[in-house]
Formats: sequence, C-alpha cells, structure tokens
Amino acid sequence: MRAYIKKLQSKSEDTRKLIFVGLLILCMSFVSFIWIYNLGTRFGNPEVVNQTNEDIKPFKLFSNSISDTYKNMSASVGKFTTNKEEVKQIDLIPVETTNQ
Repeated sequence: MRAYIKKLQSKSEDTRKLIFVGLLILCMSFVSFIWIYNLGTRFGNPEVVNQTNEDIKPFKLFSNSISDTYKNMSASVGKFTTNKEEVKQIDLIPVETTNQ
C-alpha cells in the first residue's frame, strides 16, 4: 500500500486531482444507489414493506417520495399570492456624489 501511495505522490498534481474526482464520483454513486434503494423501507411506507424485492423500483420510490414531499409542503404552506394594491411604489431620489 505504501508503494502505491508513493507512486500516486510522484504523479503530477493534475493527474492526482483527476484520480481524486474519479474516485469521489464512484463512491458517491455507490452511496446514492444504496440510499435510493433503501428509501422506501426507511420511511416505513406500507406499500413498499408489503412488496417483494422483485417489485421494488428504486427510482419510482424516489419520484413518489419527492412527489409526496412536495404535496405535504404545499398543503402546509399554501399558495403565495401578492395583492397589487398592497405593494407601494417608492420614487428614487437622485443623490449627488463628489469625487475626492
């Protein structure tokens, strides 16, 4: 392992950054896949718990979760409306500046 680390240290900085970004993308893809796969069972969705492993579709679960979250936020916050009569317009006053 030490020999491999020494070999990496001897490479140029651009190559080391490229290797780092590649490994970062690989690791985050792996973590994201596991997170999406376990999304349904983590939140205790009864529809997902009753299904067999063959019926689980991770991206469908993810889209359902996002949709449910959006609906819940919309229900709790409501619609944002602005009444044009309440908005007041303020005229700008020109200010003279002096250069020092």
